[in-house]
Amino acid sequence: MKMTSKLIAAAMLAGTFSVAQAAPMDVFDLKTDSGADVFTDTLGEGAFYDNGASFAKLNDVDGTQDSAGAFLLFEFAGFANINNFGIYNLNDTNETLQVFSGSEGSGGRQVEFDLDAGTASTHYGTANIGSTFGFYLQRGNTTFYSDASLNGGVDMTRIFDVTGSQNSSFFGSSLIVAFEDLIDGDFDYNDLIVGISDVQAVPEPGTLALFGLGLLGLGMTRRRKSA
Repeated sequence: MKMTSKLIAAAMLAGTFSVAQAAPMDVFDLKTDSGADVFTDTLGEGAFYDNGASFAKLNDVDGTQDSAGAFLLFEFAGFANINNFGIYNLNDTNETLQVFSGSEGSGGRQVEFDLDAGTASTHYGTANIGSTFGFYLQRGNTTFYSDASLNGGVDMTRIFDVTGSQNSSFFGSSLIVAFEDLIDGDFDYNDLIVGISDVQAVPEPGTLALFGLGLLGLGMTRRRKSA
């Protein structure tokens, strides 16, 4: 019992450190390098927070084909022309699919999913991605992932759920994905900002594991009291 209590305490401590490293952030907190707002709450809809998600999954997986729209909204980075954006397989980071190249200007791109084959395609090619996936930013031999554990525990991405917003600057996106492109950078998350439609956010596994561990501890406490 003592060992279990220590394990739960350690997990809670790790969770506290993670939260401290990545404090809650609203999509309207994003700034340009000059300090101007990237997005403005023109409709008074209120805050859209980064909820700790690391991945996304398709909204509609009942059929055999689906698609998700991607919109390269903004880049405020010295590496803007060489930063590439794409999606990757959660179980195999070698399976990646480029969606935008850094040299492209703002604009839209369609990602086509073959649900039977488990693949996704853009004009850059096809990869085994599945219907749940992560995001990456790649520059030369350096790649940062939306899963902080693949970046040595550093959260290089903020994912904002803006589903249902009527704000025209989101271009009908479900999620706004914002990247920092330097491991020792300023963490303003404005180096590459992409809108993704027809998807929903998925929490990182560590968040779910921590929640499950908490429930386990609660269950053991209840059994102990009833014994």
